Amino acid sequence: MGTARVLAVGSILTLVSAGLIFVHDFFVQSPQFCVRDIQVTGNRRLSQATVLTIAGIDSQTNILALNLTTARKRLLAEPWIADATVSRKIPSGITIAIREEHPLARLEMGDGQAFLFNLDGRVFKRAVGTDGARLPRIQGLCPADLPVHGKPDSEVFRSVMTLLRMAREKDSPLAYPGLRRIQMDREIGATAHMGENDRAVKLGFGLYREKCAALRYLMARMKRDRRLARSQVIDLYDVNRIVITLAPAGDPGSDREEV
Repeated sequence: MGTARVLAVGSILTLVSAGLIFVHDFFVQSPQFCVRDIQVTGNRRLSQATVLTIAGIDSQTNILALNLTTARKRLLAEPWIADATVSRKIPSGITIAIREEHPLARLEMGDGQAFLFNLDGRVFKRAVGTDGARLPRIQGLCPADLPVHGKPDSEVFRSVMTLLRMAREKDSPLAYPGLRRIQMDREIGATAHMGENDRAVKLGFGLYREKCAALRYLMARMKRDRRLARSQVIDLYDVNRIVITLAPAGDPGSDREEV
Protein backbone atom coordinates (compact mmCIF):
# COMPACT_ATOMS: atom_id res chain seq x y z
CA MET A 1 0.00 0.00 0.00
CA GLY A 2 2.86 2.36 0.85
CA THR A 3 4.64 1.63 -2.42
CA ALA A 4 1.47 2.25 -4.43
CA ARG A 5 1.01 5.58 -2.69
CA VAL A 6 4.57 6.64 -3.44
CA LEU A 7 4.14 5.67 -7.07
CA ALA A 8 0.85 7.56 -7.27
CA VAL A 9 2.41 10.70 -5.76
CA GLY A 10 5.35 10.38 -8.15
CA SER A 11 3.01 10.08 -11.10
CA ILE A 12 1.04 13.14 -10.01
CA LEU A 13 4.23 15.20 -9.60
CA THR A 14 5.42 14.12 -13.03
CA LEU A 15 2.13 15.14 -14.57
CA VAL A 16 2.15 18.46 -12.75
CA SER A 17 5.72 19.15 -13.88
CA ALA A 18 4.88 18.23 -17.44
CA GLY A 19 1.84 20.49 -17.25
CA LEU A 20 3.87 23.40 -15.94
CA ILE A 21 6.45 22.93 -18.69
CA PHE A 22 3.67 22.83 -21.28
CA VAL A 23 2.12 26.02 -19.87
CA HIS A 24 5.52 27.73 -19.76
CA ASP A 25 6.32 26.76 -23.34
CA PHE A 26 2.87 27.83 -24.47
CA PHE A 27 3.26 31.33 -23.07
CA VAL A 28 6.89 31.97 -24.05
CA GLN A 29 6.23 30.73 -27.59
CA SER A 30 2.81 32.26 -28.06
CA PRO A 31 2.68 35.00 -30.75
CA GLN A 32 0.23 36.81 -28.47
CA PHE A 33 3.17 37.83 -26.27
CA CYS A 34 5.52 38.91 -29.07
CA VAL A 35 6.68 42.52 -28.82
CA ARG A 36 4.31 44.93 -30.55
CA ASP A 37 4.53 48.03 -28.37
CA ILE A 38 8.06 49.38 -27.81
CA GLN A 39 8.92 52.59 -26.00
CA VAL A 40 12.50 53.88 -25.87
CA THR A 41 13.19 57.08 -23.97
CA GLY A 42 16.32 59.09 -23.15
CA ASN A 43 18.04 58.43 -26.46
CA ARG A 44 19.39 61.37 -28.41
CA ARG A 45 22.65 60.16 -29.92
CA LEU A 46 21.56 56.55 -30.36
CA SER A 47 18.56 55.71 -32.55
CA GLN A 48 15.73 53.52 -31.26
CA ALA A 49 16.74 50.79 -33.71
CA THR A 50 20.31 50.85 -32.37
CA VAL A 51 19.13 50.65 -28.76
CA LEU A 52 16.92 47.66 -29.56
CA THR A 53 19.73 45.89 -31.40
CA ILE A 54 22.07 46.40 -28.46
CA ALA A 55 19.41 45.05 -26.06
CA GLY A 56 18.79 42.03 -28.30
CA ILE A 57 15.11 42.83 -28.88
CA ASP A 58 13.21 42.57 -32.15
CA SER A 59 9.66 41.96 -33.36
CA GLN A 60 10.01 38.23 -32.74
CA THR A 61 10.97 38.66 -29.09
CA ASN A 62 8.52 37.16 -26.62
CA ILE A 63 8.28 39.51 -23.66
CA LEU A 64 7.88 36.63 -21.23
CA ALA A 65 10.98 34.90 -22.56
CA LEU A 66 13.02 38.11 -22.47
CA ASN A 67 15.59 38.19 -19.65
CA LEU A 68 15.35 41.78 -18.41
CA THR A 69 18.61 41.60 -16.48
CA THR A 70 20.53 40.36 -19.52
CA ALA A 71 19.00 43.05 -21.74
CA ARG A 72 20.03 45.74 -19.26
CA LYS A 73 23.59 44.40 -19.03
CA ARG A 74 23.85 44.47 -22.82
CA LEU A 75 22.77 48.10 -22.84
CA LEU A 76 25.23 49.08 -20.11
CA ALA A 77 28.05 47.50 -22.12
CA GLU A 78 27.54 50.23 -24.75
CA PRO A 79 29.93 53.11 -23.85
CA TRP A 80 27.42 55.82 -24.80
CA ILE A 81 24.83 54.48 -22.32
CA ALA A 82 25.43 55.58 -18.73
CA ASP A 83 22.37 53.86 -17.23
CA ALA A 84 19.39 51.83 -18.42
CA THR A 85 16.21 50.15 -17.23
CA VAL A 86 14.17 47.56 -19.11
CA SER A 87 10.63 46.58 -18.14
CA ARG A 88 7.79 44.60 -19.69
CA LYS A 89 4.13 45.50 -19.98
CA ILE A 90 1.75 42.55 -20.45
CA PRO A 91 0.70 41.42 -22.99
CA SER A 92 3.10 42.82 -25.61
CA GLY A 93 4.90 45.95 -24.38
CA ILE A 94 8.56 46.67 -23.67
CA THR A 95 9.80 49.91 -22.16
CA ILE A 96 13.47 50.90 -22.26
CA ALA A 97 14.70 54.04 -20.51
CA ILE A 98 18.34 55.00 -21.01
CA ARG A 99 20.55 57.84 -19.87
CA GLU A 100 23.23 58.67 -22.38
CA GLU A 101 26.68 59.96 -21.54
CA HIS A 102 27.29 63.70 -21.89
CA PRO A 103 30.86 64.13 -23.12
CA LEU A 104 32.62 67.17 -21.69
CA ALA A 105 35.92 67.12 -23.58
CA ARG A 106 38.22 65.05 -25.77
CA LEU A 107 41.40 63.96 -24.01
CA GLU A 108 44.33 63.63 -26.42
CA MET A 109 47.32 61.70 -25.11
CA GLY A 110 50.91 62.03 -26.27
CA ASP A 111 50.93 58.56 -27.82
CA GLY A 112 48.12 59.45 -30.22
CA GLN A 113 45.31 57.84 -28.23
CA ALA A 114 42.22 59.90 -27.49
CA PHE A 115 39.40 59.44 -24.98
CA LEU A 116 36.13 61.11 -24.08
CA PHE A 117 35.29 62.00 -20.50
CA ASN A 118 31.97 63.11 -19.04
CA LEU A 119 30.69 65.84 -16.72
CA ASP A 120 31.83 63.82 -13.70
CA GLY A 121 35.38 63.60 -15.03
CA ARG A 122 35.05 59.89 -15.83
CA VAL A 123 36.65 58.57 -19.00
CA PHE A 124 33.91 56.49 -20.62
CA LYS A 125 35.16 55.57 -24.09
CA ARG A 126 38.06 55.65 -26.48
CA ALA A 127 37.56 58.35 -29.12
CA VAL A 128 37.36 56.79 -32.56
CA GLY A 129 37.44 58.80 -35.78
CA THR A 130 35.51 62.04 -35.33
CA ASP A 131 34.25 61.22 -31.82
CA GLY A 132 34.25 64.47 -29.87
CA ALA A 133 35.61 66.47 -32.79
CA ARG A 134 33.60 69.53 -31.70
CA LEU A 135 34.52 69.25 -28.03
CA PRO A 136 37.35 71.11 -26.31
CA ARG A 137 40.58 69.17 -26.70
CA ILE A 138 42.68 68.51 -23.60
CA GLN A 139 46.40 68.05 -24.19
CA GLY A 140 49.48 67.57 -22.03
CA LEU A 141 48.17 64.88 -19.66
CA CYS A 142 49.74 61.45 -19.17
CA PRO A 143 48.04 58.16 -18.16
CA ALA A 144 49.02 58.74 -14.52
CA ASP A 145 46.87 61.89 -14.53
CA LEU A 146 43.68 60.04 -15.39
CA PRO A 147 41.17 59.68 -12.53
CA VAL A 148 41.12 56.40 -10.61
CA HIS A 149 38.12 55.46 -8.48
CA GLY A 150 38.90 55.78 -4.78
CA LYS A 151 41.99 57.94 -5.30
CA PRO A 152 42.26 61.75 -5.38
CA ASP A 153 42.57 63.33 -8.81
CA SER A 154 45.93 64.74 -9.90
CA GLU A 155 46.44 68.50 -9.74
CA VAL A 156 46.49 68.84 -13.52
CA PHE A 157 43.24 66.91 -13.95
CA ARG A 158 41.55 68.91 -11.18
CA SER A 159 42.64 72.07 -12.96
CA VAL A 160 41.18 70.85 -16.26
CA MET A 161 37.85 69.96 -14.65
CA THR A 162 37.66 73.29 -12.81
CA LEU A 163 38.24 75.26 -16.02
CA LEU A 164 35.77 73.20 -18.06
CA ARG A 165 33.04 73.55 -15.45
CA MET A 166 33.64 77.29 -15.18
CA ALA A 167 33.54 77.55 -18.99
CA ARG A 168 30.05 76.04 -18.96
CA GLU A 169 28.73 78.65 -16.54
CA LYS A 170 26.44 81.35 -17.86
CA ASP A 171 28.32 84.34 -19.29
CA SER A 172 31.69 82.74 -18.57
CA PRO A 173 34.56 84.63 -20.27
CA LEU A 174 36.03 81.24 -21.19
CA ALA A 175 32.87 80.57 -23.26
CA TYR A 176 32.68 76.77 -23.52
CA PRO A 177 31.25 76.78 -27.10
CA GLY A 178 34.33 78.69 -28.29
CA LEU A 179 36.87 76.87 -26.11
CA ARG A 180 39.06 75.04 -28.62
CA ARG A 181 41.59 73.35 -26.34
CA ILE A 182 43.32 73.42 -22.97
CA GLN A 183 47.04 72.76 -22.97
CA MET A 184 48.33 71.54 -19.62
CA ASP A 185 51.93 71.83 -18.45
CA ARG A 186 52.73 70.37 -15.06
CA GLU A 187 55.28 73.13 -14.46
CA ILE A 188 53.34 76.25 -15.53
CA GLY A 189 49.73 75.01 -15.56
CA ALA A 190 46.91 75.62 -18.03
CA THR A 191 46.71 77.61 -21.24
CA ALA A 192 43.25 77.91 -22.82
CA HIS A 193 42.96 78.47 -26.57
CA MET A 194 39.78 80.26 -27.56
CA GLY A 195 37.88 81.38 -30.63
CA GLU A 196 38.57 81.16 -34.33
CA ASN A 197 41.84 83.09 -33.93
CA ASP A 198 43.04 80.54 -31.33
CA ARG A 199 43.75 83.27 -28.75
CA ALA A 200 45.90 81.86 -25.94
CA VAL A 201 44.93 82.67 -22.36
CA LYS A 202 47.63 81.63 -19.89
CA LEU A 203 45.93 80.68 -16.62
CA GLY A 204 48.56 78.64 -14.76
CA PHE A 205 47.41 76.88 -11.59
CA GLY A 206 44.79 78.09 -9.12
CA LEU A 207 42.90 81.34 -8.49
CA TYR A 208 40.76 80.59 -11.52
CA ARG A 209 37.78 82.59 -10.25
CA GLU A 210 39.91 85.69 -9.85
CA LYS A 211 41.59 85.15 -13.20
CA CYS A 212 38.25 84.70 -14.97
CA ALA A 213 37.00 87.91 -13.35
CA ALA A 214 40.09 89.71 -14.70
CA LEU A 215 39.51 88.14 -18.13
CA ARG A 216 35.89 89.32 -18.10
CA TYR A 217 37.05 92.86 -17.32
CA LEU A 218 39.64 92.69 -20.09
CA MET A 219 37.15 91.41 -22.66
CA ALA A 220 34.82 94.29 -21.82
CA ARG A 221 37.71 96.67 -22.53
CA MET A 222 38.42 94.86 -25.81
CA LYS A 223 34.98 95.81 -27.06
CA ARG A 224 35.86 99.47 -26.59
CA ASP A 225 39.51 99.35 -27.62
CA ARG A 226 40.28 98.00 -31.10
CA ARG A 227 43.95 97.69 -30.30
CA LEU A 228 43.30 95.35 -27.37
CA ALA A 229 40.94 93.36 -29.59
CA ARG A 230 44.07 92.26 -31.50
CA SER A 231 45.30 90.37 -28.45
CA GLN A 232 46.90 87.08 -29.41
CA VAL A 233 48.17 86.00 -25.99
CA ILE A 234 46.74 87.02 -22.62
CA ASP A 235 49.01 86.22 -19.69
CA LEU A 236 47.03 85.83 -16.45
CA TYR A 237 49.63 83.91 -14.46
CA ASP A 238 49.73 86.89 -12.09
CA VAL A 239 46.16 88.12 -11.69
CA ASN A 240 47.44 91.53 -10.59
CA ARG A 241 49.58 92.04 -13.71
CA ILE A 242 47.91 91.13 -17.00
CA VAL A 243 50.27 91.05 -19.96
CA ILE A 244 48.83 91.09 -23.47
CA THR A 245 50.67 90.22 -26.66
CA LEU A 246 49.05 91.82 -29.69
CA ALA A 247 48.84 90.30 -33.13
CA PRO A 248 50.82 92.28 -35.77
CA ALA A 249 48.78 95.01 -37.44
CA GLY A 250 51.41 96.47 -39.76
CA ASP A 251 51.96 99.56 -37.65
CA PRO A 252 55.09 100.31 -35.59
CA GLY A 253 55.16 100.19 -31.81
CA SER A 254 55.26 97.71 -28.99
CA ASP A 255 53.32 94.48 -29.38
CA ARG A 256 52.95 94.03 -25.61
CA GLU A 257 50.57 95.75 -23.24
CA GLU A 258 50.19 95.61 -19.48
CA VAL A 259 46.76 96.16 -17.93
